[in-house]
Amino acid sequence: MNTSELHYSNKEQKLQQAINDLFKDIGTIIDSKQKELGHTRTDLVIDGFYPYYLEQKCKVLFIGRESLGLSGLNYIDVLHHCYTEDQAIDGRNINQYRFHALMMYLAYALNNDHPAWEDVPEANEIAKTFATAEGVSFAFMNYSKLSNDSGNWQADWGMINKYESVLKTNRVNLYSQQISITDPDVILTMNLEDRLHNLGKLKALEYSDNASYFKLTIDDKSYLLIDLYHFAALKNMEKCFYLPVIHGVENHM
Repeated sequence: MNTSELHYSNKEQKLQQAINDLFKDIGTIIDSKQKELGHTRTDLVIDGFYPYYLEQKCKVLFIGRESLGLSGLNYIDVLHHCYTEDQAIDGRNINQYRFHALMMYLAYALNNDHPAWEDVPEANEIAKTFATAEGVSFAFMNYSKLSNDSGNWQADWGMINKYESVLKTNRVNLYSQQISITDPDVILTMNLEDRLHNLGKLKALEYSDNASYFKLTIDDKSYLLIDLYHFAALKNMEKCFYLPVIHGVENHM
């Protein structure tokens, strides 16, 4: 299993160890269902959080669907390098990559007093201090820990559904466990819709044209969860993502 090689503080190392232990449990389940899934623990894509996550004023957890072309790799380490060293992904500047640019914009805004959209720096500027003491950071997890290596950008719902079914055979809800480990202040999900119920106990707070707002309860802890369009969707960033998130945080936290 490709555990993170990034530098974490002593406090964050304890959190990272909890993530590693979680993925060991997921790996055991995947290995037991190898025939059904066609995958083993070596194919898992490890996710979690970036350095300085625990130092954020507002700890943000993004939840996507699946990774693309990253079988067996550590998502956090790969993307940390793309953000901070290359400032590009697959040869495209971060500003041009909607999925990742949106996470940068939202994490920045929620930790910098919710500025007007036009005052948010470009993603490549935010990336210059990303995951440092001077910059922003966040947590990220995919709903499925298996990579879509088909070369097709559309979600592999067949594999996602198989992974979900296998994970449900465990007596402990490992989706809930990862959220509890990262303990975010707000959770931003990417069009997971009905699958949100697998994360924990949901209570609807508000529905709008561009977002759904919930209270997610896991054990005795509650979180604000905002389900949005998928971040790769060709939607107006300000109207369909930024303003709905700011509205949710200002009215439901």
